[in-house]
Amino acid sequence: MHLLRSCQSRTPCCRSVHGPSFPGARTRVTAAPTAPGLAAAHSRAAGKLLPRTPRLAQDAGGKPRRWLPIRAVAGSTDYSSSTGNSIQVEGKLLVLCKVESPNSNLRLSLQLVSATIAGDDGRGVIGEETVLNTVIGGGEIDLEATLSWDETMLGMPGAVVVKNNSDFPVYLKLLTCSWRSAGDVHFPCNGWVYPVGKHPYRLFFTNHACVKETTPSPLLKYREDELRQLRGDDRPASDEQPLQEWDRVYDYALYNDLGNPDLRKDLARPVLGGSQQYPYPRRIKTGRPPSQTDPRTESRAPLDHQIYLPCDERVGDPVERAPYFPNIGGHFKSFAEIYSLFGLNNLGEQTSQREKFPVPQVISVNPINWRTDKEFGRQMLAGPNPVCIKRVLEFPITSELDRRVYGDQDSKITRDHIEKNMGAMTVDQAVKEGRPYVVDHHDFMMPYLKRINELPGDDERGEISPRKAYAARTLLFLNDDSTLKPLAIELSSPNPEDERLGAVSTVYTPPDTGDDDVLAGRSSSARVTQEVSYLPSKYAEEMSSQAYRNWNFTDLALPRDLIKRGMAKGDPRNPENLELFIKDYPFAVDGLGLWIAIKNWVKDYCAIYYPDDSAVTSDSELQDWWREVRQVGHADLSEASWWPALDCLADLEEICTTIIWLGSGFHSAIGLWQFTYQGFVPCRPTITSRSMPEAGEEVTESDFLESITPRKEALSGMAMAARSMMLEREVYLGQRPDTEKWTSDERAAMALARFRWRLEGVADDIERRNGDPALRNRSGPVELPYTRLTPTMVPGPIVGGIPNGATN
Repeated sequence: MHLLRSCQSRTPCCRSVHGPSFPGARTRVTAAPTAPGLAAAHSRAAGKLLPRTPRLAQDAGGKPRRWLPIRAVAGSTDYSSSTGNSIQVEGKLLVLCKVESPNSNLRLSLQLVSATIAGDDGRGVIGEETVLNTVIGGGEIDLEATLSWDETMLGMPGAVVVKNNSDFPVYLKLLTCSWRSAGDVHFPCNGWVYPVGKHPYRLFFTNHACVKETTPSPLLKYREDELRQLRGDDRPASDEQPLQEWDRVYDYALYNDLGNPDLRKDLARPVLGGSQQYPYPRRIKTGRPPSQTDPRTESRAPLDHQIYLPCDERVGDPVERAPYFPNIGGHFKSFAEIYSLFGLNNLGEQTSQREKFPVPQVISVNPINWRTDKEFGRQMLAGPNPVCIKRVLEFPITSELDRRVYGDQDSKITRDHIEKNMGAMTVDQAVKEGRPYVVDHHDFMMPYLKRINELPGDDERGEISPRKAYAARTLLFLNDDSTLKPLAIELSSPNPEDERLGAVSTVYTPPDTGDDDVLAGRSSSARVTQEVSYLPSKYAEEMSSQAYRNWNFTDLALPRDLIKRGMAKGDPRNPENLELFIKDYPFAVDGLGLWIAIKNWVKDYCAIYYPDDSAVTSDSELQDWWREVRQVGHADLSEASWWPALDCLADLEEICTTIIWLGSGFHSAIGLWQFTYQGFVPCRPTITSRSMPEAGEEVTESDFLESITPRKEALSGMAMAARSMMLEREVYLGQRPDTEKWTSDERAAMALARFRWRLEGVADDIERRNGDPALRNRSGPVELPYTRLTPTMVPGPIVGGIPNGATN
């Protein structure tokens, strides 16, 4: 009984829902770790039968897979004396084991649970125990077993109880039982079973999905048992032990684990969430005890332990720690020194020198043009963070900060600053035609600048190098060919005498020469400065708490986000007809295609189980989940008026589409592939370490390098960015490792086939657009095609592929 699972939003960027699973969990479970070769085949035509996945031929190590005939050992029942109605059911179990010894003893027991016949306690009766006992060497293995089942006494099975009597955990992917009368019955397990001392048992349902109200009554109490385990309700109140790697508890906690006051006083951090001062969504509970220094702060996990995550949520191999770099100190002295890290010479050409890092894609084809104004403008629409730009609706640009606290924070960019680079167009004409755009970080940064720029102070130890951050506004002009031209960059700091006196601002404009090569030895430091991704260090999470005050779940839907930023107009519930003001906006164009495909998949799937609005409101688990999302997961904003009521099918479709989009496409465009740009530190420095020069002042290559991220921090950041790239065994959007067997409902299987067909259409459209030379923002001066929203993995050095859930 493959039961519908609810989805919970632990953070503003929730992980995606891909298909039905177990109900009522406080968070969703994404696709589990899979071995190479498990990616499902794609169907190119809607309406065809679900494509069949070729039978696996290799294990996780690339070796031929094995069928192991297993001796089936009955429990207390002698098979030879079974009733005449007893039948022998052939079972095949797909198992993934991680064992240290090549000759480990695997011992599992299986018991089928009836979905049609209940005992005196109302629970489905349980069949005889079959024990699998064999020696394995690890990796992925298919096991064969024979189970005894009496159809007259037990009816048809709806679940299986699995116990692990081995001394190592086992990951079960799939159990298939073959009945002569009913054909194959599939149990998509996709979960870890730890030894019985840690997991007394695991319960897995068949692939027949249903909501609680339509669940066969013999399975209802089992369903409720599973929900209590997932909530942690079965843990004794006196059990104060931290949750362990084998636990499956999904519970809530405040963000009170961001500091380490037991180590040093200066490492204390405020608790985020649960207060008006620091509102924040809830995180997953770990159960660690309070710190010794501050009872409000949770103690840190030991260095040799991973932070708790429910066992079925772990995807792929454990994340490697960032490498340790010795205190090499100082700044890079030349671009040649940076290029040498990738085995390149000072022109960006490959040498025989062994590289320390892979070549970042931003310099892999054209190693010089990353420094141009044209590429700078393109990255606002197709770079690593293309969601901050918005259309200027009125000029001059104003601030929303409280003047009583911060004084005058309005922009100091004037008409004279920008009209000289707008041809014959005036500012008023440009605004009317939708030409000016702004990336505005001013109001977000200004309240924290004084504290950020005072780090490290006398009481700070172990902090990163000194920094000089600014509140920045970047104004750009939309050309006729949809490219963006920088007009002005404004860098602001608090008044040194008193913050209430307003901002002290410097406005930088392009050089009058019109030369677009604006870096080495030239005078356009303003363009360089805006590329800095400011690192606020200890204040980062606190700043995100303040941003959360204005968080709105409904605005996370891509069509609504584009409309809110003035980048599009139209009906957000009709994204096919949305009109973009910048026609060549790769993130928006590709994203809308993906959003539409996801929305259609959600509609197709939800319609199977919710034929009308009343079916949505009558699903008690669904309503409980949504209430929990608002009142517990986002308790600090629970009274906001914008929350959807979830009293109709349209609300359910929009909520699910938004969650899937955030955990797949949005995360891929924003959270993944950071090494593409940040791997080359001059393109995306993490900090500025000294004050910016005055407008028009000469800036040399050495000046620039001494102003950005120092060596040690740059190398650490590059290493972490390189390790954040895709896992080799990643499952991509629309794929399932158990494609043929994940559901018994052909309507759901057909819906998934149509979804995958639509995703292939999205990928084809992206490839076509990337090959169109008229779309100048697709590749730009660096000749890097925009593939961040390509659903399927792209072969070769260009990155692409959307993971099925936020796993990195």
